Amino acid sequence: MVGNPLCHFELMALDVEKAKKFYGAVFDWRFESMPGMDYTAVKTGAAPEGGLMLKPKEAPVPSLGVYFLVENIEQTLEKVQKANGRVIKPRTPIPEMGAWAMFMDPDGICVGIFEAPRK
Repeated sequence: MVGNPLCHFELMALDVEKAKKFYGAVFDWRFESMPGMDYTAVKTGAAPEGGLMLKPKEAPVPSLGVYFLVENIEQTLEKVQKANGRVIKPRTPIPEMGAWAMFMDPDGICVGIFEAPRK
């Protein structure tokens, strides 16, 4: 894989319905509830698409996060640690979609990574 492209964005909002109304009006995005999850898929009409969720209590502020595509989450997280970053969410499977993880860079910026399903 070349470049580890941006593959997903995620909005953590204080009011999901208000955010859907706003971004739908501004960008003409469509939204689909994810079955069995408190998560809404954001359909932009082009890649990357994203997600929308209620800001978890643990998150300090509403935010926009990004996820970069990687071939192997474990290897990427090893590189993060060797480069003085910190893993904040280890590899977490998403049924039938792949897996994700999150790390913090040395400046404290949170970055998500995504791995497609393994063959």
